[in-house]
Amino acid sequence: MKLLSNKKYNVILKYFIVAIVVTLLLIVAIFKWDTVKTVFSVVVGIFEPIIWGAVIAFIMNPLMMSAEKFLNRFIFRKKARPKVSRAIGVVFAAVIFIAVISAIVLSVIPEIISAIPGIYSGITNELIPGAERWFDKILKDIPSIQGIVDEQLSSILSGVRSLFSTIGPKLTEFLTKLLDFANSIKNFIFGIIFAIYFLFSKETLQQQAKKAIVAAFREETYHWIFSFTSSTNSALLNFIYGKVIDSVIIGIICCIGMLIFNMPYVMIISLIIGITNIIPIFGPFIGAIPSAVLILIAEPKKVIWFIIFIIALQQLDGNIIGPKILGSRIGLSSFWMLFSIIVFGSTFGIVGMIVGVPLFAVAYDLINGYVDRKLKEKNMPTDNDYYSMRGVDIGKVTDPVPIEIEEKSVSTEAQDPETEDK
Repeated sequence: MKLLSNKKYNVILKYFIVAIVVTLLLIVAIFKWDTVKTVFSVVVGIFEPIIWGAVIAFIMNPLMMSAEKFLNRFIFRKKARPKVSRAIGVVFAAVIFIAVISAIVLSVIPEIISAIPGIYSGITNELIPGAERWFDKILKDIPSIQGIVDEQLSSILSGVRSLFSTIGPKLTEFLTKLLDFANSIKNFIFGIIFAIYFLFSKETLQQQAKKAIVAAFREETYHWIFSFTSSTNSALLNFIYGKVIDSVIIGIICCIGMLIFNMPYVMIISLIIGITNIIPIFGPFIGAIPSAVLILIAEPKKVIWFIIFIIALQQLDGNIIGPKILGSRIGLSSFWMLFSIIVFGSTFGIVGMIVGVPLFAVAYDLINGYVDRKLKEKNMPTDNDYYSMRGVDIGKVTDPVPIEIEEKSVSTEAQDPETEDK
Protein backbone atom coordinates (compact mmCIF):
# COMPACT_ATOMS: atom_id res chain seq x y z
CA MET A 1 0.00 0.00 0.00
CA LYS A 2 1.46 3.34 -1.13
CA LEU A 3 0.24 6.39 0.72
CA LEU A 4 2.65 8.85 -0.89
CA SER A 5 4.52 8.86 -4.19
CA ASN A 6 7.90 9.33 -2.54
CA LYS A 7 9.15 5.98 -1.20
CA LYS A 8 11.10 7.51 1.69
CA TYR A 9 8.14 9.57 2.96
CA ASN A 10 5.86 6.57 2.44
CA VAL A 11 7.97 4.46 4.82
CA ILE A 12 8.13 7.27 7.38
CA LEU A 13 4.36 7.69 7.26
CA LYS A 14 3.78 3.95 7.75
CA TYR A 15 6.04 3.88 10.83
CA PHE A 16 4.32 7.00 12.16
CA ILE A 17 0.87 5.38 11.84
CA VAL A 18 2.10 2.18 13.50
CA ALA A 19 3.62 4.21 16.37
CA ILE A 20 0.32 6.07 16.91
CA VAL A 21 -1.70 2.82 16.92
CA VAL A 22 0.70 1.13 19.37
CA THR A 23 0.66 4.20 21.65
CA LEU A 24 -3.15 4.28 21.68
CA LEU A 25 -3.30 0.57 22.47
CA LEU A 26 -0.85 1.04 25.37
CA ILE A 27 -2.88 3.96 26.74
CA VAL A 28 -6.09 1.90 26.58
CA ALA A 29 -4.34 -1.09 28.20
CA ILE A 30 -3.00 1.07 31.06
CA PHE A 31 -6.06 3.18 31.87
CA LYS A 32 -8.75 0.65 30.94
CA TRP A 33 -7.03 -2.49 32.20
CA ASP A 34 -10.18 -3.97 33.77
CA THR A 35 -12.04 -3.66 30.46
CA VAL A 36 -9.12 -5.13 28.52
CA LYS A 37 -8.88 -7.99 31.01
CA THR A 38 -12.62 -8.70 30.70
CA VAL A 39 -12.48 -8.69 26.90
CA PHE A 40 -9.41 -10.91 26.99
CA SER A 41 -11.16 -13.37 29.33
CA VAL A 42 -14.20 -13.52 27.05
CA VAL A 43 -12.05 -14.14 23.97
CA VAL A 44 -10.03 -16.83 25.77
CA GLY A 45 -13.26 -18.45 26.96
CA ILE A 46 -14.58 -18.64 23.40
CA PHE A 47 -11.38 -20.15 22.03
CA GLU A 48 -10.54 -22.25 25.12
CA PRO A 49 -11.12 -25.66 23.43
CA ILE A 50 -8.86 -24.65 20.53
CA ILE A 51 -6.20 -23.36 22.95
CA TRP A 52 -6.39 -26.62 24.89
CA GLY A 53 -6.11 -28.49 21.60
CA ALA A 54 -2.99 -26.57 20.57
CA VAL A 55 -1.35 -27.14 23.97
CA ILE A 56 -2.20 -30.86 24.02
CA ALA A 57 -1.03 -31.26 20.41
CA PHE A 58 2.24 -29.53 21.33
CA ILE A 59 2.77 -32.06 24.16
CA MET A 60 1.69 -35.07 22.07
CA ASN A 61 3.70 -34.13 18.97
CA PRO A 62 7.09 -35.56 20.14
CA LEU A 63 5.38 -38.84 21.08
CA MET A 64 3.75 -39.03 17.66
CA MET A 65 7.02 -38.24 15.87
CA SER A 66 8.89 -40.90 17.87
CA ALA A 67 6.27 -43.50 16.91
CA GLU A 68 6.48 -42.46 13.24
CA LYS A 69 10.28 -42.72 13.22
CA PHE A 70 10.10 -46.20 14.75
CA LEU A 71 7.52 -47.37 12.21
CA ASN A 72 9.38 -45.92 9.22
CA ARG A 73 12.66 -47.45 10.41
CA PHE A 74 11.55 -50.95 11.35
CA ILE A 75 8.02 -51.68 10.03
CA PHE A 76 7.64 -49.69 6.80
CA ARG A 77 11.32 -49.73 5.90
CA LYS A 78 10.84 -51.10 2.37
CA LYS A 79 7.71 -49.21 1.42
CA ALA A 80 6.78 -45.97 3.17
CA ARG A 81 3.19 -45.57 4.29
CA PRO A 82 2.98 -42.01 5.67
CA LYS A 83 -0.80 -42.01 6.28
CA VAL A 84 -0.71 -45.28 8.19
CA SER A 85 2.34 -44.14 10.18
CA ARG A 86 0.62 -40.87 11.05
CA ALA A 87 -2.58 -42.62 12.16
CA ILE A 88 -0.68 -45.09 14.37
CA GLY A 89 1.50 -42.29 15.75
CA VAL A 90 -1.51 -40.13 16.66
CA VAL A 91 -3.27 -43.07 18.34
CA PHE A 92 -0.10 -43.95 20.27
CA ALA A 93 0.38 -40.34 21.47
CA ALA A 94 -3.30 -39.99 22.43
CA VAL A 95 -3.29 -43.29 24.36
CA ILE A 96 -0.14 -42.31 26.28
CA PHE A 97 -1.49 -38.83 27.09
CA ILE A 98 -4.91 -40.09 28.21
CA ALA A 99 -3.30 -42.91 30.21
CA VAL A 100 -1.07 -40.49 32.11
CA ILE A 101 -3.95 -38.11 32.90
CA SER A 102 -6.18 -41.02 33.92
CA ALA A 103 -3.46 -42.50 36.14
CA ILE A 104 -3.03 -39.20 37.96
CA VAL A 105 -6.77 -38.67 38.41
CA LEU A 106 -7.48 -42.27 39.46
CA SER A 107 -4.63 -42.20 41.97
CA VAL A 108 -5.60 -38.83 43.46
CA ILE A 109 -9.40 -39.15 43.79
CA PRO A 110 -9.48 -42.44 45.78
CA GLU A 111 -6.74 -41.12 48.07
CA ILE A 112 -8.70 -37.92 48.70
CA ILE A 113 -11.91 -39.84 49.39
CA SER A 114 -10.14 -42.23 51.77
CA ALA A 115 -8.34 -39.34 53.50
CA ILE A 116 -11.49 -37.32 54.27
CA PRO A 117 -12.50 -39.43 57.35
CA GLY A 118 -8.95 -39.24 58.68
CA ILE A 119 -8.80 -35.46 58.19
CA TYR A 120 -12.18 -35.05 59.90
CA SER A 121 -11.11 -37.29 62.77
CA GLY A 122 -7.82 -35.41 63.13
CA ILE A 123 -9.60 -32.05 63.30
CA THR A 124 -12.28 -33.18 65.78
CA ASN A 125 -10.18 -35.50 67.96
CA GLU A 126 -6.71 -33.95 67.82
CA LEU A 127 -6.62 -30.37 66.55
CA ILE A 128 -9.65 -28.87 68.30
CA PRO A 129 -9.10 -30.60 71.71
CA GLY A 130 -5.41 -29.67 71.55
CA ALA A 131 -6.28 -26.03 70.85
CA GLU A 132 -8.77 -26.06 73.72
CA ARG A 133 -6.19 -27.48 76.15
CA TRP A 134 -3.64 -24.87 75.01
CA PHE A 135 -6.19 -22.07 75.46
CA ASP A 136 -7.23 -23.29 78.93
CA LYS A 137 -3.57 -23.46 79.98
CA ILE A 138 -3.01 -19.86 78.88
CA LEU A 139 -6.09 -18.70 80.80
CA LYS A 140 -4.85 -20.43 83.97
CA ASP A 141 -1.31 -19.10 83.65
CA ILE A 142 -2.39 -15.53 82.78
CA PRO A 143 -5.74 -14.77 84.51
CA SER A 144 -5.86 -11.21 83.14
CA ILE A 145 -6.51 -12.59 79.66
CA GLN A 146 -9.91 -13.86 80.91
CA GLY A 147 -11.18 -10.29 81.21
CA ILE A 148 -9.99 -9.45 77.70
CA VAL A 149 -11.73 -12.54 76.33
CA ASP A 150 -15.00 -11.62 78.08
CA GLU A 151 -14.82 -8.10 76.66
CA GLN A 152 -14.18 -9.37 73.14
CA LEU A 153 -16.77 -12.15 73.31
CA SER A 154 -19.61 -9.93 72.08
CA SER A 155 -17.60 -8.76 69.07
CA ILE A 156 -16.66 -12.37 68.33
CA LEU A 157 -20.33 -13.42 68.39
CA SER A 158 -21.29 -10.54 66.09
CA GLY A 159 -18.52 -11.59 63.74
CA VAL A 160 -19.87 -15.13 63.69
CA ARG A 161 -23.36 -13.82 62.88
CA SER A 162 -22.02 -11.71 60.02
CA LEU A 163 -20.09 -14.73 58.79
CA PHE A 164 -23.26 -16.81 58.62
CA SER A 165 -25.06 -13.97 56.85
CA THR A 166 -22.44 -14.10 54.08
CA ILE A 167 -22.70 -17.86 53.58
CA GLY A 168 -25.42 -17.42 50.96
CA PRO A 169 -23.34 -15.27 48.56
CA LYS A 170 -20.28 -17.45 49.19
CA LEU A 171 -22.30 -20.55 48.35
CA THR A 172 -23.42 -18.92 45.10
CA GLU A 173 -19.80 -18.06 44.30
CA PHE A 174 -18.77 -21.64 45.06
CA LEU A 175 -21.43 -23.01 42.70
CA THR A 176 -20.27 -20.60 39.99
CA LYS A 177 -16.70 -21.80 40.43
CA LEU A 178 -17.93 -25.38 40.28
CA LEU A 179 -19.72 -24.70 37.00
CA ASP A 180 -16.59 -23.02 35.62
CA PHE A 181 -14.58 -26.09 36.59
CA ALA A 182 -17.08 -28.37 34.85
CA ASN A 183 -16.90 -26.15 31.77
CA SER A 184 -13.09 -26.37 31.85
CA ILE A 185 -13.31 -30.17 31.97
CA LYS A 186 -15.61 -30.08 28.94
CA ASN A 187 -13.22 -27.78 27.06
CA PHE A 188 -10.31 -30.05 27.97
CA ILE A 189 -12.11 -33.07 26.50
CA PHE A 190 -12.90 -31.12 23.33
CA GLY A 191 -9.24 -29.99 23.36
CA ILE A 192 -8.11 -33.61 23.05
CA ILE A 193 -10.33 -33.99 19.98
CA PHE A 194 -8.94 -30.77 18.48
CA ALA A 195 -5.39 -31.95 19.25
CA ILE A 196 -5.95 -35.13 17.20
CA TYR A 197 -7.13 -33.03 14.25
CA PHE A 198 -4.15 -30.69 14.68
CA LEU A 199 -1.71 -33.61 14.57
CA PHE A 200 -3.32 -35.17 11.49
CA SER A 201 -3.13 -31.87 9.57
CA LYS A 202 0.12 -30.58 11.11
CA GLU A 203 2.04 -30.11 7.85
CA THR A 204 -0.90 -28.40 6.11
CA LEU A 205 -1.35 -25.94 9.00
CA GLN A 206 2.39 -25.19 9.04
CA GLN A 207 2.39 -24.54 5.29
CA GLN A 208 -0.60 -22.22 5.54
CA ALA A 209 0.94 -20.30 8.45
CA LYS A 210 4.30 -19.90 6.70
CA LYS A 211 2.58 -18.82 3.49
CA ALA A 212 0.64 -16.11 5.32
CA ILE A 213 3.72 -14.89 7.21
CA VAL A 214 5.85 -14.69 4.04
CA ALA A 215 3.05 -12.79 2.28
CA ALA A 216 2.61 -10.31 5.14
CA PHE A 217 6.22 -9.48 6.09
CA ARG A 218 9.55 -8.61 4.54
CA GLU A 219 12.24 -11.24 4.08
CA GLU A 220 14.28 -10.19 7.12
CA THR A 221 11.16 -10.08 9.32
CA TYR A 222 9.71 -13.45 8.37
CA HIS A 223 13.11 -15.14 8.75
CA TRP A 224 13.26 -13.66 12.25
CA ILE A 225 9.72 -14.95 12.98
CA PHE A 226 10.66 -18.46 11.82
CA SER A 227 13.82 -18.40 13.95
CA PHE A 228 11.89 -17.14 16.98
CA THR A 229 9.16 -19.78 16.72
CA SER A 230 11.74 -22.55 16.24
CA SER A 231 13.74 -21.41 19.28
CA THR A 232 10.57 -21.10 21.36
CA ASN A 233 9.42 -24.57 20.36
CA SER A 234 12.78 -26.14 21.30
CA ALA A 235 13.04 -24.23 24.59
CA LEU A 236 9.49 -25.12 25.67
CA LEU A 237 9.87 -28.80 24.77
CA ASN A 238 13.25 -29.16 26.50
CA PHE A 239 12.08 -27.33 29.60
CA ILE A 240 8.65 -28.96 29.99
CA TYR A 241 9.80 -32.52 29.31
CA GLY A 242 12.87 -32.02 31.49
CA LYS A 243 10.79 -30.63 34.36
CA VAL A 244 8.24 -33.45 34.02
CA ILE A 245 11.00 -36.07 34.29
CA ASP A 246 12.55 -34.17 37.20
CA SER A 247 9.18 -33.90 38.98
CA VAL A 248 8.43 -37.61 38.53
CA ILE A 249 11.79 -38.47 40.13
CA ILE A 250 11.14 -36.03 43.00
CA GLY A 251 7.66 -37.48 43.56
CA ILE A 252 9.04 -41.04 43.69
CA ILE A 253 11.81 -40.04 46.12
CA CYS A 254 9.25 -38.21 48.27
CA CYS A 255 7.02 -41.31 48.34
CA ILE A 256 9.92 -43.58 49.35
CA GLY A 257 11.10 -41.15 52.04
CA MET A 258 7.64 -40.76 53.54
CA LEU A 259 7.19 -44.55 53.63
CA ILE A 260 10.53 -44.91 55.43
CA PHE A 261 9.56 -42.28 58.03
CA ASN A 262 6.03 -43.75 58.30
CA MET A 263 4.24 -40.47 57.51
CA PRO A 264 0.52 -40.19 56.68
CA TYR A 265 -1.08 -39.42 53.30
CA VAL A 266 1.90 -40.71 51.33
CA MET A 267 0.27 -40.84 47.88
CA ILE A 268 -1.53 -37.49 48.07
CA ILE A 269 1.51 -35.59 49.37
CA SER A 270 3.89 -37.25 46.90
CA LEU A 271 1.61 -36.26 44.02
CA ILE A 272 1.32 -32.69 45.35
CA ILE A 273 5.10 -32.38 45.73
CA GLY A 274 5.74 -33.92 42.30
CA ILE A 275 3.18 -31.83 40.41
CA THR A 276 4.03 -28.49 42.02
CA ASN A 277 7.74 -29.15 41.46
CA ILE A 278 7.11 -28.36 37.76
CA ILE A 279 6.86 -24.68 38.78
CA PRO A 280 10.43 -23.31 39.13
CA ILE A 281 11.59 -21.77 42.43
CA PHE A 282 8.12 -21.36 44.03
CA GLY A 283 6.89 -24.87 43.26
CA PRO A 284 8.43 -26.55 46.33
CA PHE A 285 6.87 -23.96 48.67
CA ILE A 286 3.47 -24.18 46.95
CA GLY A 287 3.44 -27.94 47.41
CA ALA A 288 4.98 -28.07 50.88
CA ILE A 289 2.45 -25.76 52.60
CA PRO A 290 -0.75 -27.82 52.06
CA SER A 291 1.21 -31.04 52.60
CA ALA A 292 2.48 -29.80 55.95
CA VAL A 293 -1.09 -28.82 56.93
CA LEU A 294 -2.31 -32.36 56.16
CA ILE A 295 0.42 -33.89 58.31
CA LEU A 296 -0.24 -31.33 61.06
CA ILE A 297 -3.89 -32.45 61.19
CA ALA A 298 -3.06 -36.16 61.17
CA GLU A 299 0.18 -36.41 63.21
CA PRO A 300 1.37 -33.01 64.49
CA LYS A 301 4.60 -34.42 65.93
CA LYS A 302 5.86 -35.37 62.45
CA VAL A 303 5.32 -32.04 60.74
CA ILE A 304 8.78 -30.70 61.71
CA TRP A 305 10.45 -33.83 60.35
CA PHE A 306 8.41 -33.50 57.16
CA ILE A 307 9.54 -29.88 56.66
CA ILE A 308 13.18 -30.91 57.20
CA PHE A 309 12.75 -33.77 54.74
CA ILE A 310 11.21 -31.49 52.07
CA ILE A 311 14.02 -28.93 52.47
CA ALA A 312 16.60 -31.68 52.03
CA LEU A 313 14.70 -33.08 49.03
CA GLN A 314 14.55 -29.70 47.31
CA GLN A 315 18.24 -29.12 47.94
CA LEU A 316 18.92 -32.48 46.31
CA ASP A 317 16.75 -31.48 43.36
CA GLY A 318 18.18 -27.98 43.00
CA ASN A 319 21.84 -28.97 43.22
CA ILE A 320 22.03 -32.48 41.74
CA ILE A 321 18.92 -33.89 40.03
CA GLY A 322 17.65 -30.73 38.32
CA PRO A 323 20.99 -29.64 36.80
CA LYS A 324 21.68 -33.21 35.61
CA ILE A 325 18.36 -33.40 33.76
CA LEU A 326 17.92 -29.82 32.56
CA GLY A 327 21.62 -29.03 32.20
CA SER A 328 22.22 -25.59 30.70
CA ARG A 329 19.05 -25.59 28.58
CA ILE A 330 17.61 -22.50 30.22
CA GLY A 331 20.67 -20.27 30.42
CA LEU A 332 19.11 -17.78 32.86
CA SER A 333 20.45 -16.55 36.16
CA SER A 334 18.39 -16.94 39.33
CA PHE A 335 17.41 -13.26 39.21
CA TRP A 336 15.96 -13.47 35.69
CA MET A 337 14.20 -16.75 36.49
CA LEU A 338 12.54 -15.11 39.50
CA PHE A 339 11.68 -12.06 37.38
CA SER A 340 10.06 -14.15 34.64
CA ILE A 341 8.07 -16.24 37.12
CA ILE A 342 6.68 -13.17 38.90
CA VAL A 343 5.79 -11.31 35.68
CA PHE A 344 4.26 -14.25 33.80
CA GLY A 345 2.66 -15.69 36.95
CA SER A 346 0.92 -12.42 37.84
CA THR A 347 -0.38 -12.15 34.26
CA PHE A 348 -1.28 -15.75 33.35
CA GLY A 349 -1.44 -17.55 36.72
CA ILE A 350 -0.05 -21.05 37.24
CA VAL A 351 0.39 -21.64 33.50
CA GLY A 352 2.46 -18.46 33.27
CA MET A 353 4.67 -19.60 36.14
CA ILE A 354 5.37 -22.86 34.28
CA VAL A 355 6.03 -21.53 30.77
CA GLY A 356 7.36 -18.10 31.78
CA VAL A 357 10.96 -19.25 32.28
CA PRO A 358 11.50 -20.86 28.84
CA LEU A 359 9.66 -18.05 27.04
CA PHE A 360 11.72 -15.42 28.80
CA ALA A 361 14.87 -17.44 28.05
CA VAL A 362 14.07 -17.23 24.32
CA ALA A 363 13.47 -13.46 24.56
CA TYR A 364 16.67 -13.11 26.58
CA ASP A 365 18.68 -14.92 23.88
CA LEU A 366 17.15 -12.75 21.16
CA ILE A 367 18.00 -9.54 23.03
CA ASN A 368 21.52 -10.79 23.71
CA GLY A 369 21.97 -11.63 20.03
CA TYR A 370 20.76 -8.16 19.01
CA VAL A 371 23.09 -6.45 21.53
CA ASP A 372 26.10 -8.52 20.41
CA ARG A 373 25.38 -7.74 16.76
CA LYS A 374 25.22 -3.99 17.46
CA LEU A 375 28.45 -4.13 19.48
CA LYS A 376 30.25 -5.89 16.62
CA GLU A 377 29.05 -3.18 14.24
CA LYS A 378 30.78 -0.66 16.56
CA ASN A 379 33.94 -2.83 16.79
CA MET A 380 33.35 -3.27 20.53
CA PRO A 381 33.96 -6.51 22.46
CA THR A 382 30.98 -8.66 23.44
CA ASP A 383 32.59 -10.18 26.55
CA ASN A 384 30.80 -9.18 29.78
CA ASP A 385 34.09 -8.81 31.67
CA TYR A 386 35.07 -5.88 29.48
CA TYR A 387 32.09 -3.88 30.75
CA SER A 388 32.98 -4.38 34.40
CA MET A 389 35.37 -1.41 34.17
CA ARG A 390 34.30 2.16 34.86
CA GLY A 391 32.12 3.79 32.25
CA VAL A 392 34.67 6.51 31.51
CA ASP A 393 37.25 3.86 30.53
CA ILE A 394 35.02 1.87 28.17
CA GLY A 395 36.11 2.35 24.58
CA LYS A 396 39.65 3.57 25.33
CA VAL A 397 41.34 0.17 25.10
CA THR A 398 40.97 -0.53 21.39
CA ASP A 399 44.49 -1.19 20.12
CA PRO A 400 44.52 -3.57 17.13
CA VAL A 401 48.29 -3.23 16.55
CA PRO A 402 49.43 -6.42 18.34
CA ILE A 403 46.92 -8.43 16.32
CA GLU A 404 48.19 -6.97 13.04
CA ILE A 405 51.81 -7.66 13.97
CA GLU A 406 50.98 -11.22 14.92
CA GLU A 407 49.09 -11.72 11.66
CA LYS A 408 52.00 -10.29 9.64
CA SER A 409 54.51 -12.51 11.37
CA VAL A 410 52.34 -15.55 10.76
CA SER A 411 51.81 -14.66 7.12
CA THR A 412 55.54 -14.02 6.61
CA GLU A 413 56.40 -17.44 7.99
CA ALA A 414 53.76 -19.02 5.84
CA GLN A 415 54.99 -17.30 2.66
CA ASP A 416 58.70 -18.07 3.20
CA PRO A 417 59.05 -21.62 4.49
CA GLU A 418 62.69 -21.84 3.25
CA THR A 419 63.90 -19.56 6.06
CA GLU A 420 63.75 -22.43 8.52
CA ASP A 421 65.93 -24.65 6.23
CA LYS A 422 68.51 -21.94 5.83
